[in-house]
Amino acid sequence: MYAEAEKDAMKQIPEPSRRRLVTLAALLSQQKTERITSVTIAGLTGWSQSLIRRDISLLELRSGVSNGYDVKKLHDAICAALNIALGAGNLKNGQSQTAHAAGAGAQSATNGRANTSSAHKCCIVGLGRLGAALLEERMFCQSPFCVVAGFDASVNRTEVLRSTFPLYPLGQLEAVIAREGIEYALLAVPESGAQLAAERLASCGIQGIVNYTRVVLTVPQSVTVENAAPVTALTNLLARANI
Repeated sequence: MYAEAEKDAMKQIPEPSRRRLVTLAALLSQQKTERITSVTIAGLTGWSQSLIRRDISLLELRSGVSNGYDVKKLHDAICAALNIALGAGNLKNGQSQTAHAAGAGAQSATNGRANTSSAHKCCIVGLGRLGAALLEERMFCQSPFCVVAGFDASVNRTEVLRSTFPLYPLGQLEAVIAREGIEYALLAVPESGAQLAAERLASCGIQGIVNYTRVVLTVPQSVTVENAAPVTALTNLLARANI
C-alpha cells in the first residue's frame, strides 16, 4: 500500500521536473552551505528562478523561501519524493566536503566496494572499450547503485579484464541476474546485438536499462530505458541549441 502511494506521488511530478530535481539533489549534496536560494541555483544550473520554485513546489516541503532553502531539508525532500537516495555526506551536521571525501576514501579503502545489501544492484552488458571504462567502480561511489556483475560475449575478455566484481560470459546472463537480484543494466554491446540483449534483460525482470548504443530499443512498458549514447546526447544538445 505504501509502495503504491509512493508511485502515485512520483507520477504527479512531470518527467521534466523529475529530471531537474534529480540534478538538483546531486547539486545540493555538493554544497558546503546550510542554505541556498533560487538565485544561486539558477546561477549554477542555468534554469530560471520561476522554474526552480515551481519544481520545488511539487515537493512535500514545509519551508519558507524568503531567505532561501535549507539545503539538507530540500535534498531530503527531493529524495523522498522521487524515492531515491543520493550521497549526502556534506549535508550532515555541517560536515565539510573535504572531510567527507577523506572519510569516504578511508571507508572505500577499508571495505573495497559499496555496501550491496542496501544499494540497487546493477550489471554491465558489453565489455568493449566503453563497457570496460564502466568497470571503474569509483564512479558509483556515494550513489545508491552498486555494480555486481559484468557480461560479454567474449569469454577471453571476461578473463583478461580486471574488476572488483565478477565478469561472466553472456550465456550466464539470466542465471546471474536472477541469483544476484540485479535491477538495472548498463548496455554497451555492439549495436547489432543491442535489441536482442535488451530483450534478454527484459525477460529477466530488469527494471531499467541505460542504453549506451544508438539503437532505439523496443522493450515492455515495465522496463524504462535511459538513452545515454554520446551521439544521442550530442544531438539533443544540438537540437536545444537550434531552438
